[in-house]
Amino acid sequence: MANISFIVKQKLESAIKILCRDFSSHVKRPGKDFSRNRKLPFEEVIRFLLPLQGQCMDQELFRHFSKKPLFFSTDYSGIPHSSAMIQARQKLSDSAMPALFHSFTETCKKGALFQGYQLLAIDGSQFSVPENLKEPLCWRKIPNISKGRNVIHLNAMYHLQSGIFEDVVFQPICECNEHKALAQMVDRRSSAFPAIFMADRGYESYNTFAHIEQKGDKYVVRGRESGTGICSGLNLPDTEEYDIEKELYICKKHSKKVKTNPRKYKRIRSDATFDFFTDDCEEYRLNLRIVKIKLSETTTEVLFTNLSKEEFSADDLKRLYHMRWGIETAFDQLKYALGAASVHSKNSELIIQELYGKLIMFNFCKTIVGGIEVKQQEYWKYEYKLNIKMAMCICREFWCSQTLAAPEVEKMLLNYLVPIRDNRTFPRDTVKKSAIAFNSRIA
Repeated sequence: MANISFIVKQKLESAIKILCRDFSSHVKRPGKDFSRNRKLPFEEVIRFLLPLQGQCMDQELFRHFSKKPLFFSTDYSGIPHSSAMIQARQKLSDSAMPALFHSFTETCKKGALFQGYQLLAIDGSQFSVPENLKEPLCWRKIPNISKGRNVIHLNAMYHLQSGIFEDVVFQPICECNEHKALAQMVDRRSSAFPAIFMADRGYESYNTFAHIEQKGDKYVVRGRESGTGICSGLNLPDTEEYDIEKELYICKKHSKKVKTNPRKYKRIRSDATFDFFTDDCEEYRLNLRIVKIKLSETTTEVLFTNLSKEEFSADDLKRLYHMRWGIETAFDQLKYALGAASVHSKNSELIIQELYGKLIMFNFCKTIVGGIEVKQQEYWKYEYKLNIKMAMCICREFWCSQTLAAPEVEKMLLNYLVPIRDNRTFPRDTVKKSAIAFNSRIA
């Protein structure tokens, strides 16, 4: 635990310094933008984006720059206004914040392996942002209401062992394609360790399975038991539970061979996406294991996987997929504990800058939290863990402060504990939350 917060802070400081050395490749007009001595240089704009909260822009600027008395005059007349910050942020290119995100995330400790695998959950979440009709790709009409709203879709790869976001893809709601985003994140992942990708039923696709197999990784993906899902064309047994393996050949041609062997050849639509057909190869061999598990007396679930029965039983897969819920709680912490639900612009480019800043700060906080051990006491009724909401508040303050020492931070974190009470369930709130208006910000 020794000074883990200091080590993580140094890693983020180093990532920022590396980014600033070559800042000209991360601005829109190299050689012009940030070339003169200004109150808002490139590095200061980047630092400002990381600890943003939910207040209005001028309040955020005051809080950020009032902690730098050596940089500005003592009467605070040098603190820039919101218009100056917006103009400075518009100089950043689309690559600036993603480069910092990936650079810092690579240095974060990934945690212990699970039976030799890294566990990666894939899912998406929507961010409702202030309405802006000038960006039609992000605008979506609200049913039965004349108004609409702007929505940005976040596709995320979440590392379950370390609790950090390893990779993300942002998409405007009108171009949202979770399958494409998953394939993009899988293809650009580089690691010395194999991974098990876990995803909900919205991700079931032969193309998805093939992308993960081509990388030498494994997957556990929930499937639809009825409707137009993969299960509907596989002639599966009508039982409460089963665990079967199938060898399939994916193709697009409706040949005689395909017609006479419907259980072996799976013909997909001609307009369906499958990235592994070539002129020389019009069939793709896929070994698929389909497992149906019983969750309760009335609830069952189907999982697709390429993990062998010898390595993972049906009960193991059930426990493994249950761990995927970690990404759902991570989205909640990102939006509300860190305040990513409150943005400070209508421009999607600037909004994505802020969201990358929140993701970086999320990984910063969770890496510190993951390195602090809570010593359990015999007289405690429950085991305890750090209160993640207070931890994020303390870690963000530690990042902004020039006087708060690492040992003090770790003592403060251990002062806020919550009991671990497993097997509790709550109704899931599926109501879409609207954007927080600029004139309704918290004090």
